Amino acid sequence: MSIQESLQNKKVYLVEGKRTPFGSFGGSLMGVSPVDLAVESTKATLTASGLSATEVDHFILGNVIPTTTDTLYGGRHLALKCGASQETPGYGVNRLCGSGIQSILEATYQCLLGEASSVIAAGTENMSNTPHLLYGSRFGTRYGAPVTGDLLLDSLTDKYAGCPMGITAENLASKFNISRLECEEFSFHSHQKASRAIKEGLLKEEVIEMSLKKGILSQDEHVRFDINLEGMQKLRSSFKKDGVVTPATASGIVDGAASTLIASEDFIQAKNLKPLARIVDIVVVGVDPTIMGIGPAPAIRKLLERNSMSLDQIDLVEINEAFAAQVLACQKDLELDNSKLNIWGGAVAVGHPLAATGTRISLTLARQLKKLNKKYGIASACIGGGQGIALLLEN
Repeated sequence: MSIQESLQNKKVYLVEGKRTPFGSFGGSLMGVSPVDLAVESTKATLTASGLSATEVDHFILGNVIPTTTDTLYGGRHLALKCGASQETPGYGVNRLCGSGIQSILEATYQCLLGEASSVIAAGTENMSNTPHLLYGSRFGTRYGAPVTGDLLLDSLTDKYAGCPMGITAENLASKFNISRLECEEFSFHSHQKASRAIKEGLLKEEVIEMSLKKGILSQDEHVRFDINLEGMQKLRSSFKKDGVVTPATASGIVDGAASTLIASEDFIQAKNLKPLARIVDIVVVGVDPTIMGIGPAPAIRKLLERNSMSLDQIDLVEINEAFAAQVLACQKDLELDNSKLNIWGGAVAVGHPLAATGTRISLTLARQLKKLNKKYGIASACIGGGQGIALLLEN
């Protein structure tokens, strides 16, 4: 029986969620470990749900780059630091940029199997703390050694495909005839939409305040309220001569965490909870690694086909903005109405803390559906190595 069939028989819900503000690269959150970022968003999620950590059966934490050694213990440490009992298990997941949605998928599995009734599904990343590495020195060195490496740069390069993530976006731009101007206009509007969402208080129920040594951080640091196309057009392309990917048309490198509470129908009834959305289905697909950014398109198609739905029936779509060219390629491939897409801005503006992003877009989508009284929404992300993941929510 597929997860889609199981979810028809036994309902599972995204009950509540919170996230930290996303700190800019080398910014306010640089000194906070990935686990502690997730502790902040998880404690806030539990408080908003009116629950204690002891009422949660399992903790699942997505993380891509373990920039502190305690992150290797992430799910378990998250549980303990939030006040769960010693008997409560936890673990980590890594499906790269799909990790946040994957944690929700894993939590859904737990509820369907009866292994848990309530699960914290979270994602976290501190990209500012990504270390430089020293290879070859453990057993002594010789002339010409050791070799140094940048874990952040290396992590954003697919060794199998032999290209950085930015080149996969350039490949899509060529395949779908996407110009640099189109990418810049898309990025400009992403910042505009995110700025508007902040100014209008649309994210207040989602983004928590964090008390730091330097003061209070209450909003995303990467969003440019003064964005302008002229400034974008002065930037050099990052990966290819006369290419479309520049620092302005790629997702922001940021730090942050997001958490959701996933629970069974029996649990929400017993605790008298009002969930944000029902989880209808989640799918994962594989694609050509050299155009990994197209992943959301076939994932969304499979999701719709499996649920006998069309894209016209979907009110809102959140596709992670790894690169402007990548989202534009997906949009063109799906013939997706622009008015439905990333209506409060995306990762080009907000930033893309790898494992936290899938959690963020799922939570944002659930809140959008509730606020705008819409019925169906899809959250989707491309994944390095050539995959796509997509989640269908019902208000």
